[in-house]
Amino acid sequence: MLAEQLEAQEILLDLTIAPFEPLTPGNGQNTSEKKEKLANAIKERLSKDDLERLRDQLAGRLVGITVVFLLWKGSPSITNTRPVKDLDNLLKIVFDVLRNHPQGLGIIEEDSYIGEVYATKQLVNREKDEGYRIIIEEHHDPEMLSTLKQYYSKTPA
Repeated sequence: MLAEQLEAQEILLDLTIAPFEPLTPGNGQNTSEKKEKLANAIKERLSKDDLERLRDQLAGRLVGITVVFLLWKGSPSITNTRPVKDLDNLLKIVFDVLRNHPQGLGIIEEDSYIGEVYATKQLVNREKDEGYRIIIEEHHDPEMLSTLKQYYSKTPA
């Protein structure tokens, strides 16, 4: 089973969004604005056709997601808390924006269709290099996919 999981996966999206300060929900205020800001940044970098192609390609499929958070380390004259942001909080907005959600792009149907996640924080020297690198690949796990499809077929819309 492990050998099957290590096979090369097809990369369906490899997108860098910079300059853009990676967002967290914070204290819950303006969360929908933050999601909208990230969604708009993605839409600026993907054509409508590419976005539609992704939605079609990923409909009902498991995905693996790699997110590299490129965080500006600041300078001696500026107090900067960006590198202190927690990975789970950084991922929350990304996942909400990628899925079929009010402020989302509908690239992924539900969070449960994310079968694998790799996330890392990387410091960058220049503020203009700050942002995200988001990679989406197909994730192969037939048993999980079957279980999800069975579950969602019984869930009223």
